[in-house]
Amino acid sequence: MGHSVLSLSVPLFVIFMVIFTKRVALSLFSGMVLSALLMTNGHLWDIVLYIYHKIGAVFYHTTPQGVQLNLNSLFVFGFLIILGILSQIIAASGAINSFVQRARTYVKNARQSEGIALFAGLVIFIDDYFNALIVGQISKSLNDAHQSSRERLAYIIDSTSAPVCLLVPISSWGAYIVGVMQNEGSPLLKDSFALLLSSIGCNYYAWFAIFAVFLTIVWQINLPAMQKYQNVGVKDFQKFDLAKRTQNAPISVLLLSIITLIMSITTLIIYTGYSASDHKDLLSIFQNTDTAFALFFGGLFSLGSGAILAYRYLPKKAFPSLFIKGFKSMIGAIWVLILAWAIGPMIRDDLQTGLYLASLIQHFQGVFLLMPLLLFLISGFIAFSTGTSWGAFAIMLPIGAGMVSVVGGDIVLVVAAILSGAVYGDHASPISDTTILSATGAGCSVQSHFLTQLPYATLTAGCAMIAFLVASLTLSKAIGFLVGLGLLMGLFYFLRCAHSVR
Repeated sequence: MGHSVLSLSVPLFVIFMVIFTKRVALSLFSGMVLSALLMTNGHLWDIVLYIYHKIGAVFYHTTPQGVQLNLNSLFVFGFLIILGILSQIIAASGAINSFVQRARTYVKNARQSEGIALFAGLVIFIDDYFNALIVGQISKSLNDAHQSSRERLAYIIDSTSAPVCLLVPISSWGAYIVGVMQNEGSPLLKDSFALLLSSIGCNYYAWFAIFAVFLTIVWQINLPAMQKYQNVGVKDFQKFDLAKRTQNAPISVLLLSIITLIMSITTLIIYTGYSASDHKDLLSIFQNTDTAFALFFGGLFSLGSGAILAYRYLPKKAFPSLFIKGFKSMIGAIWVLILAWAIGPMIRDDLQTGLYLASLIQHFQGVFLLMPLLLFLISGFIAFSTGTSWGAFAIMLPIGAGMVSVVGGDIVLVVAAILSGAVYGDHASPISDTTILSATGAGCSVQSHFLTQLPYATLTAGCAMIAFLVASLTLSKAIGFLVGLGLLMGLFYFLRCAHSVR
């Protein structure tokens, strides 16, 4: 399938299904059925077996030694359940009520509450999963209190997860990218860490995505999709009735629970990387971290701590019902994540969509001035179609280096274009795990998050494309940055004015 246009059929089908049905789980499963029809002889039993093996691979894999559990997936699912339970315990204790009551004396409007979410997203940069889930827990109640929709919060979370991780080389993302470039063996990618550092300044999409969030908050820009889809499927929005409880837990229960969660997970992330690395420098540590392990066991420790802190403020025998409610609150997100992780290998490995898209760029090798723009587009579509920017990195970085070695060009700008495009595709994709987890962290539906975020991300990507084109034509990365940023500010100012007129 890697040489056939049919390799595009499944991702395009899923994307159209999400847009028109607004049901992500149904769209993903329908895409899996279509993939099974393409990859098998069409017999019902073969289709069932194919789908079963792909879903099963999320949970286990077979080796010569026997069946082994896929612990990474199970740890992430376990952490989501832990997070759901911890959220229920803290809410039931009244600590969130106390926090909202106190915060209202300092945070007066949605602009300020969303600003806190933006700040939290900027400082939690170690890992995108960690960022997406924790920022929601920090910001959700405060944003609810000021009538900021969950979809806006999900957009803020998503725009400060992958983009921030990409701009900070000492993160799981930076370590992975350096590893990909080192393993490629190309002379142009030999000084991988220095090359990654050099590319940060012209990683236009990542910078513009963060700046777009800032403008959206400061100018309170609500595009039509964001106005249409507000708190879709949200059942716990604005349930902070401060008069109902005679005794609310103090704010310390909430703050200590969140601090314990952040510190325990961060400590375990660094510890797992330190234990598994031969060289004890920071880059080696982040290359060998086990984020899923750290999330689960750090979350488990935090759940125990939070339960102890909240115990005296909860009714007797409340814990069983809170555990059940917390588990149920995460079932939808886990189901969508299972389907997304199952369909990803179908698109990437069986249909080879990324390889097909990458092969298209061979027809443009002579147009070296357009190379960054083309690489941005191809990388973006690969990540959008497959739901993974890391897969796009692995496919496109060697191709970009090969093209520069043949036709010339600026390797720094080429690397930045590939990284930027892949992050945009991941940011905008309905089957990306960060899209799913950002919606989960914010507490809104995946489909409403996808539909509301896509216009913002695409406008930002358009400005980044212009920036790459200008940088290529002028041979100046700074001019490209200023032109793209100016265009972004102009567009968002126009949207602000148009919104105020309405």
